[in-house]
Amino acid sequence: MNAPLEQEASWQALLSREYLPKLATMALALWLHASNSMLTATTMPSAVDEIGGLNLISWTFALYLAGSIMAAASISLLVAKMGLKKTMIRAGLVFSAGCVMVAVAPNMPLLLLGRVFQGFGGGGLIALVYVSQDRFFPNHLVPKTVAFLSSVWMMASFSGPIIGGAFATVGEWRLAYWAFAAQGLLLIPAVNYLLKASEPELSLAAEPVPIIRLLLLGASILLVSLSGAYFHPLGSPILILLGCLCLVSFVLRDRFASNARMLPVDATNFSHAIGSGILGTLLLCISIMSFLVYGPLILIDLYGLTPLEAGFIVLLESLAWGSAAIIFSGTSAAAEPRLIKSGGAIVLLGLFVMAFIFPRGWLWAVVLAVIMLNGGFGMMWGFIIKRIIAAAAAEDKDRTASLLPITQQTGFALGAALSGLIANGFGIDQGLGPVVIREIAFWLFAGFVPIALIGNIMVWRFVSFETG
Repeated sequence: MNAPLEQEASWQALLSREYLPKLATMALALWLHASNSMLTATTMPSAVDEIGGLNLISWTFALYLAGSIMAAASISLLVAKMGLKKTMIRAGLVFSAGCVMVAVAPNMPLLLLGRVFQGFGGGGLIALVYVSQDRFFPNHLVPKTVAFLSSVWMMASFSGPIIGGAFATVGEWRLAYWAFAAQGLLLIPAVNYLLKASEPELSLAAEPVPIIRLLLLGASILLVSLSGAYFHPLGSPILILLGCLCLVSFVLRDRFASNARMLPVDATNFSHAIGSGILGTLLLCISIMSFLVYGPLILIDLYGLTPLEAGFIVLLESLAWGSAAIIFSGTSAAAEPRLIKSGGAIVLLGLFVMAFIFPRGWLWAVVLAVIMLNGGFGMMWGFIIKRIIAAAAAEDKDRTASLLPITQQTGFALGAALSGLIANGFGIDQGLGPVVIREIAFWLFAGFVPIALIGNIMVWRFVSFETG
């Protein structure tokens, strides 16, 4: 990167009159998706107390996730057909409609349908944030854009559970969803005013959305989620296998499709920066999920913490990720490969540390390991995005940008399911004693070390490629 660009890649440049309106619109879209994801954790217990369906509560998360990933996969096609601004407005409307359905739901089936619509809208919005980032911001500003949006994610992670908990505490959990429905509608004036006449149209041919491929993608997420939620020694591995087969079928059908491709052409080419970067990101995302899923439970049962105290430690995940993104956003282009390699290595080291100390009751060391796991990812994430998008051909920019949140969320879904497979395989729901819980605490992290190791190999391969 030359000297003038280094000078421009500053917070002053990012927060200038040219970019700030676009950044504000992207922040609102990101807030809706991120805070609503966290909101559900504190409102669903009250919801099932009122309308029933406790046995289906895991599906409130799984269906949202499946809808979110399916929407993100189709965003590049929708943007080509309707344009970015119209697509963002429609995603906001779908999100608000889903919130209204949850808010008025008299029973669990309608609530689950609302969660699907929320997933479609929220997943579309987060994918559009990545597409907007590529279209509206020069590549050298991407790390700082990611750092800014990471700070929004941190606030959402902190505020979402508090907002939901506040409404639920006063017996008005439905009002939380009415509030988010109203915020979704705010996207209409925000997009029309803040993004006015600023969208760079790319003249891409509009193509129909491939329904079969989308259903394969959604089925893969649901099958894998189901395998971890309801453990069976034979059935759970079969469900994971079926889920992986659906995912592979989706990728292969898309790769050889004559039209309406949803993924960039090099998404599965591991001899290219895009393919190796995407696989490395997927594997590392899988590796860091176990603490979010089972960390609070083990902190309460093994360490004697209160739910609130455990929640604050989980909150460190988002704080570490966002803080690292902000701190390292000014890294020079020459240092990016070293930073990306270091971030992947810190994630791997964090898994080793967590596997060793989590069963032993050393709370201070657990805090350090949580910071390592998520801080390592945060320090490299903006630069991975920057280099992957830079490596994409012009006609594949939107597909590549929307692939990034798909990869992230798919990795998180697979990681959560595999964590469930490990924990439920040891019988974590059967009131086990401290000895078995310590064993579970070990394998929840040691079991992901091989995956993170392969992820590091792919990340090192990724940075060896020259990007545009």
